[in-house]
Amino acid sequence: MKKSQVPHLNLYIILRDLMFNLWVVILAFLIGFVGIRTYYDYVYVPKYRSTMTVAVNVSGSNVTQNISKTIEVAGIFQNVFQSDVMKKIIRENIKDFDVAKISATVVEQTNLLTIKAEGADAVDAYKTLKAVYENYQNVFSENLFEDVYIDVVTPASVPTAPYNSVSSTKKAVLAGAGLAFACILLIGLFSSLRETVKQESDIERNVDAPDFGVVYHQSLNRAILKKAKKEKKEVTINVLNPLMGYAFCESINRISTKIEYLKNSRNAKTFIITSVDEHEGKTTVSVNIATNLASKGYKTLLIDADLRRPAVFRFFDSDLFDSYSELGDYLLGKVELEDVLRTDKKSKLDVIAGKNSYQFAFELLSSERFKDLLKLLYEKYDYIIVDTPPTSLTADTESVADNVDVTLLVIRQDRTPIPLINDTADILSGTQAYFAGCILNDYRDVYSSVFKGRMSDTRSYGTDYYYNKY
Repeated sequence: MKKSQVPHLNLYIILRDLMFNLWVVILAFLIGFVGIRTYYDYVYVPKYRSTMTVAVNVSGSNVTQNISKTIEVAGIFQNVFQSDVMKKIIRENIKDFDVAKISATVVEQTNLLTIKAEGADAVDAYKTLKAVYENYQNVFSENLFEDVYIDVVTPASVPTAPYNSVSSTKKAVLAGAGLAFACILLIGLFSSLRETVKQESDIERNVDAPDFGVVYHQSLNRAILKKAKKEKKEVTINVLNPLMGYAFCESINRISTKIEYLKNSRNAKTFIITSVDEHEGKTTVSVNIATNLASKGYKTLLIDADLRRPAVFRFFDSDLFDSYSELGDYLLGKVELEDVLRTDKKSKLDVIAGKNSYQFAFELLSSERFKDLLKLLYEKYDYIIVDTPPTSLTADTESVADNVDVTLLVIRQDRTPIPLINDTADILSGTQAYFAGCILNDYRDVYSSVFKGRMSDTRSYGTDYYYNKY
């Protein structure tokens, strides 16, 4: 078994996951936005700062001595103004406000001193600063520096706005955007690390099977839906429909060409097309490959061996199956071959299919009657395409594989975990049939010309809007 490696990035898959999880990104933005707004509305406390600039002068000193004395006084101011002594003095003189936090710094190389008062109220900050100036002599002049006097250069004023003011809306938007961006990165990381097949290179690097080809996504546009509604038919994808895209039709043609090569190189006529799980598009691939081979002039037969959940009949006109005996009836011995064999007039493709589910499907497909049927048909047809049930649900495919020439495994892009694909590849490799490899189905990337649908729709497995419903 190959050692799993980190898959190559597929930008389309990442963008699709982002679109699908857009609600998570929006929720992350709202959480960040509301969280910051709540903080500023209920927790944030505005701070106001009142500033006063004074000149410190010393009587009878020169400029150098004055600056030196200023620095010394500023240091004392800074320590004492923040002490309980100054606050006590201020409270004793003025009792109608809360004392703000006081600080003092010296303007470098000058005798100027900047005194600041910071508090939760603008008026309190102003009154604190004013009280400091009016009462500084009680602390300094009379006790420490009798020769020091202070002149006001810039008087204190009542601050009009908090110095720590912020735009709460701007902060909230930035917080929400940051959280949303982190969410986008996580989604992109999980998308890129998801252990599924996202492109052909992942098969080569991580899957224990050869890459047999890729089938491009074909969306059902309005023209196709309108035509199906007019004809009262179920919406399906078929290479004979002129409204199909070039990329889809060409990818089917390339796979058919490889099947032709296997016929020439290995004398292979009978081909099983299966999948790991449901809704990977094995029936769509089977029908279109068989139709393509028939359109080239080969005598081709398509057998719906999924006796539990048949789907091949959905791709053909309903009148083809009116009063129609089924494969299950033939295997039960109720009817003969000519009763179950039908020919589609448009494609000239022979079909053996059914609409009903059979309880003992494994026993019927393992019976000698089915083996004899394959041997009989082998001589009559150039190609026999057998659509079988998913391998993860039943053992029907294994029983059929021992009686055909080649098996092919359909993998839908970014759906089935690689370990399950490898387990299935090991099972198919253990049968008597030649396991030719994997077909990557419903492939899309941002550069593909076939992508015209909405990204969010790619998760709608089982809807009528995508061809790989069956």
